[in-house]
Amino acid sequence: MSEAVKRMTPFSANPFVYIFSVVAIIAVVAYFGYGAIDRLGLGVRSAHAVVTGKQFNPPGRSYYTTVAGGRVWTQSQETSETYVVTLRVDGEDTVGLVSKELFDTLNSGDRVNVKVRRTRITRRLEAVEVTR
Repeated sequence: MSEAVKRMTPFSANPFVYIFSVVAIIAVVAYFGYGAIDRLGLGVRSAHAVVTGKQFNPPGRSYYTTVAGGRVWTQSQETSETYVVTLRVDGEDTVGLVSKELFDTLNSGDRVNVKVRRTRITRRLEAVEVTR
């Protein structure tokens, strides 16, 4: 057996695979870490808001392609219906998800009670709960 073959390790055989794996893991940890720092443990406050619009998104199906074992597979994913209201809270626009029953009773200009929180990094206002 030659000296070079004896000293070959999995890392020296193809270092790109290990470097790519480490970079991919760091990217995933950074993404979820960012989301956790930005949103976890935020204080929620109550406020009054004005409905500025409504949007209904019907249920549907989205498709995506996956390659597995050298074969291409088309897979589908069902999406549920959503009822969204756009809101103005203290002069700032945001959106909130509501039930169908509440959605049907709301109109533009109606005043509602909301529970909101502000994200740490992006400073976005998020509506956590919308009630009459």
